[in-house]
Amino acid sequence: MTGESIHAGLEIGSSHIKCVIGDVVGEQIKVHGYDSKPCRGIKEGIIIDIPQTVDSIREVIESAEDKAKINVNYVNLGVHGMHISSGDHHAAIAVMSQDQEVSFNEVKQVLLAARSSVPNSEDEIIHTIPLEYMVDNQRGIMNPKGMEAKHLQVNVHNIIAKASMLTNIKKCVEKAGFDIQSTILASLAAAELVLLDDEKALGCILIDMGGSLCEVTYFNKGGIRGFYPIRNGSDYITNDIAREIKSSRMEASRIKEDFGFATQAHIPKEGKVEITRIDGRTKDEVSLKDISEIISGRLADIFGKTGIKGKLEIMKINPDLVPSCILIGGGVKLPGMEDYVRAELGFQTRLGYPANCIGDSVVVDDVSWTSVLGLLKYDMSKESPTLAGRVNRKRRKGLIEWLKNMF
Repeated sequence: MTGESIHAGLEIGSSHIKCVIGDVVGEQIKVHGYDSKPCRGIKEGIIIDIPQTVDSIREVIESAEDKAKINVNYVNLGVHGMHISSGDHHAAIAVMSQDQEVSFNEVKQVLLAARSSVPNSEDEIIHTIPLEYMVDNQRGIMNPKGMEAKHLQVNVHNIIAKASMLTNIKKCVEKAGFDIQSTILASLAAAELVLLDDEKALGCILIDMGGSLCEVTYFNKGGIRGFYPIRNGSDYITNDIAREIKSSRMEASRIKEDFGFATQAHIPKEGKVEITRIDGRTKDEVSLKDISEIISGRLADIFGKTGIKGKLEIMKINPDLVPSCILIGGGVKLPGMEDYVRAELGFQTRLGYPANCIGDSVVVDDVSWTSVLGLLKYDMSKESPTLAGRVNRKRRKGLIEWLKNMF
């Protein structure tokens, strides 16, 4: 196991924290260690209790280290949250060099200008993704370096987070004793692992259904074009079941995971399941049909007009323009979910299982681990220090280093 190929991904989800340590060779990820824990210190991807979150992060990473039999110093941090948004921005500069040839400095300058176009000082940019450059109004340029021009323009898509929210997440990781190599939108990391080039080129939506959030990421023409978080998720299904059958949330979660179906058509046969009421003593029976109706009611809220479908209609994203939908996250594991989403939204739909990953099937065959595994693959394109063993030095990759790696 070579130090240079070891990577660690840490995902701060809407209600859980996950860590994976893996060996990255070419396009393949080999998982050596992993762990996942619920955390009461986070809600909807936002820190609500720093000490609890610090303890959970430390426990999850150290458990993954124990399984991998290796210590890590740096992590790629994957983030979610209602505090994250995205938008297109434009910038233009004059090319001032004597030979009027676009240099690295001009590219850096125009990208810095595009980042600076985000007006709110309370925001922090996580990603600036160039969509196209324009050289003297010639559109569609992907790499303008070396071209002759009087003016250079760029259209970018910025991923933006509330600075205070992001700082609190980073603070928890550092208080737990680990440095952050890169901060990455979790959906972007998942896309690196699960989306096909044709899907990103022709148009697709990636839906990550977590515990308290659903995040919709729109891709087209090869890159991200929009990110839309929705306050709803699988924990809401659990709460609905608990409320309707008058059980504890733990019992409702068991019922959902063991006997839940996205549609009644997927119920294998009419039957009943024994449940324990909220007092912990009273036993009763509930039909699988009733459980499915409770789940369907919440799914209609998540995917219908008041949720994802309504959001897509506002953005004018429809199956005629966008061929496919890919589902990831713990909330999409209900049997029949693909058929439900296909019927509700109209897209060709599939589950986004991790690709080119080997290791424990608990991780590599589970759509709820796609994002954190993607954090490892996302790291492949970046020059990163070794994660093998503890090191004393710290390294932060700023915009200048990122720009140099682009060309």
